[in-house]
Amino acid sequence: MFKCRLPVSGNSSHLLPRRSYPPSRLVAVRAWKAPFGLGQKPAKKQSREVSPELQKDLEEFQQWAVKQGLPKQQTVPGQGRGLFATEKIRKGQQLLQIPDALLLTADKAAEECCIGSALKDAGMFDWTVLATYLVELWDQQQQDDARSYWAEYIALLPENTGCILEWTVKEVQNLLEGSPLQKKAMDIRDAAEKSWLEVQPVLQQAAEQGLIKPEAYTQRRYQWAFSILLTRMCRLPGRSDEEVLVAWGDMANHRSDVTSFLDWDRTKKQIVFQPDCSYDPGEQVYVSYGPKTSGELLLSYGFMLAPESNQNDAYLLEIALDENDSQFQGKLAALQQYGLSARQQFPLRVNALPDGLLEYAAYIAASPGRSDEIPVLAEYLFGKHQFPLLDKVDCRILGINYVLTVCRTAMLGYKKTMEVDKEYIETQRTRLQDSTIDTEASNGSQVAQIERSIAAAVLRVRERQILHRTTFILKQSKH
Repeated sequence: MFKCRLPVSGNSSHLLPRRSYPPSRLVAVRAWKAPFGLGQKPAKKQSREVSPELQKDLEEFQQWAVKQGLPKQQTVPGQGRGLFATEKIRKGQQLLQIPDALLLTADKAAEECCIGSALKDAGMFDWTVLATYLVELWDQQQQDDARSYWAEYIALLPENTGCILEWTVKEVQNLLEGSPLQKKAMDIRDAAEKSWLEVQPVLQQAAEQGLIKPEAYTQRRYQWAFSILLTRMCRLPGRSDEEVLVAWGDMANHRSDVTSFLDWDRTKKQIVFQPDCSYDPGEQVYVSYGPKTSGELLLSYGFMLAPESNQNDAYLLEIALDENDSQFQGKLAALQQYGLSARQQFPLRVNALPDGLLEYAAYIAASPGRSDEIPVLAEYLFGKHQFPLLDKVDCRILGINYVLTVCRTAMLGYKKTMEVDKEYIETQRTRLQDSTIDTEASNGSQVAQIERSIAAAVLRVRERQILHRTTFILKQSKH
């Protein structure tokens, strides 16, 4: 849920996008009456009731959390995980008082994991350490006589999250073809794969020493652990941007128009949350995972808001300096003077062009006659934010034409037309509503695959709508 990053270890460079806001045990906190309780996300049509097993896990989890210093919360049955107001909540009212005992950090993982010291000695990144500890805790969970401190929390974690790590390579290639999200999706998957490969020597040595059972530390189980981290880690500015799992707090759901988030209060030494709006009893209380597009939410968290309801929705247009440009080095040096790189992303939205897009595009497209004209051009575009004439050519028009070309090329990358995608969306939604799909026989996988294909089609349609709208705005702005 918030923004998450898969760390870098050794020579690999792995970055997983994540929630941005993104045990000295039994820490006592002052008793308080919690104004909201733990519930569950709205259930799908195929399964409207919360299973007795999940309800039992929720209750046991809350009992455990109370023992660690969290006041007792109300469970809201039948509505899925989430936080719900149990009384009137005022804007700015301080909610949550989650103690350090309910934070699973990389330091705790390294201290408590049976091979934590070996992982640290090998230079494994925090995410790999946390993932390995999650695998260990999951394995302990399977043993009736091996209850860990975190047992109730682990029991409540979902087996499937819906994030991009659970997609097949074929799904990524087919469903995201033409979309800039395809590269982002592959980067996330490659990052997890590299981390899995990097930890192999440590696991092999630990197995030889009899510290772990090799059959428990599989790639499938590591994929689950990385999926949990990708979808649930919180970055806490109040703890120097430390990324942690916040037991109970990570049940909160996201809404795009909400700006408040979980953070660590250094004075009170606990997680706090102050909502940016009021809530009536029974309403779900939301937090922000950051200004995420619908596509970013789908890849990182396994869900997607309706594009028209997501005020952060955008098409991430990438523009890059051509490495074959004879003036590449001179142009790059001037860009760096203004904190820019040879490759920039600009969030195209339906209603307006992003700041700096036309200036950057004009700079990329321009061909100054002399090398000493490059820093002068950069100063006009990025320092003065003015479009000069270059060889009697208006640099603003130069930028507009360049972006138009990039947009047209991007639209040609989609295999299917918008009309075909729209028809597919309606057909598959009808199939989900009226279908006789045996969800038990397929373990829900068939439904998940259909839902992913619908979400991807919705994204493809929205991206092209934004590209079409952008080209219209650009053509109009020429006059």
